[in-house]
Amino acid sequence: MGLYKRNASRFWWMAYTMNGEQYCESTKTDSKELATKVWKKRESEIVLGLFKVGWPGERTTFEHLCAEFERSHFAGLTENTVRGHRTYLKQLKTFFGESKLDRITVEMIEDYRDQRRRQPTKLNPNRTVKGATVNRELECLKCVLDLAVKRKYIPENPASTVKHFNELRDRPVRRMLTVKEEHRILEAAPPHLRVAIILLSQTGGRTYSEGFSLRWDQVDLENKLIRLGNNVKTPGSSEPVPLSEYACDVLRAWNKEQASKSPFVFPSPHLPDRAISTVKTAWKATLRRAGVPHFPIYNLRHVFCTRLSGVAPDAVVQRAMRHTSPETKRHYQLGMADQVREAMEKSNKKAYGRGKLLHFYYSGPDTKKEGVKAVSN
Repeated sequence: MGLYKRNASRFWWMAYTMNGEQYCESTKTDSKELATKVWKKRESEIVLGLFKVGWPGERTTFEHLCAEFERSHFAGLTENTVRGHRTYLKQLKTFFGESKLDRITVEMIEDYRDQRRRQPTKLNPNRTVKGATVNRELECLKCVLDLAVKRKYIPENPASTVKHFNELRDRPVRRMLTVKEEHRILEAAPPHLRVAIILLSQTGGRTYSEGFSLRWDQVDLENKLIRLGNNVKTPGSSEPVPLSEYACDVLRAWNKEQASKSPFVFPSPHLPDRAISTVKTAWKATLRRAGVPHFPIYNLRHVFCTRLSGVAPDAVVQRAMRHTSPETKRHYQLGMADQVREAMEKSNKKAYGRGKLLHFYYSGPDTKKEGVKAVSN
């Protein structure tokens, strides 16, 4: 290996040997210092096995890789997760579809990220796609290209260094739901949504995968349990969900009032043999009628966790939320300002006892005398 000059080129060229064959390549620079760095980088890539001539990614398109990804990756996923991945892949294939894998660069992915963020949504042309949606698509892209690296189609994943959007800026401020607000929401909600709100706030279930897709054969009112089975998000989620007496009474009454004999607790109004697909419109209208600022219905899971955390130990909260780690509850607890304030008052009583606390504006006898002298002078 070495650097040399060609008569017809102003750039430095490098020669290297790999697999017993000699290759010549331009360093694309007329600076010998930079050319040396390019040469050293290529040398290290060959030693580490990160460089070779004729990567399969030079012939494989992104669309072909997506087909391989679906065959290898979708087998162990739930139906809802697969549906989400297909939505992400549809957007990705629109942009990267016919591109060869070796042509997909960090700059190209960043262009996709920025263009996608500026695109208007389908339902509201006045709004653009959320950063959280783009982030999910970028994560899906990273998984797809990880497969390409694993199968040695490309040497490295260009999506691994692309910066994501800050999702906190798009999310509404999380806050605790008061009992008065809950009553107003229940009064303004249609019957099916009213039952769902009570069920979600009493069980902490996930909105659609565990709430609105619930079947009557999964509800055991005699033992006050919901048995979701194994088609759930995590292994811990398959644990039976305890029902309070309040939730049982509501489900019994709802079962009697249902006119159709649908297998689903919340059947679709148009297709009773299917579960209701979405309640976004009904939820927004209910909050508007109740005079409550909008928040995602999924926050009812946060409300459940926060209320339970005030009366139960961490082990009980973890079991109720069906989390694999007790630390996860911190992401679901809302506010907790009252609990923290009460703990601070107890801490003050323990530290100071019943003695009078010293305020910043307090002045003792000596301070008053000095003040009088200062005035008289």
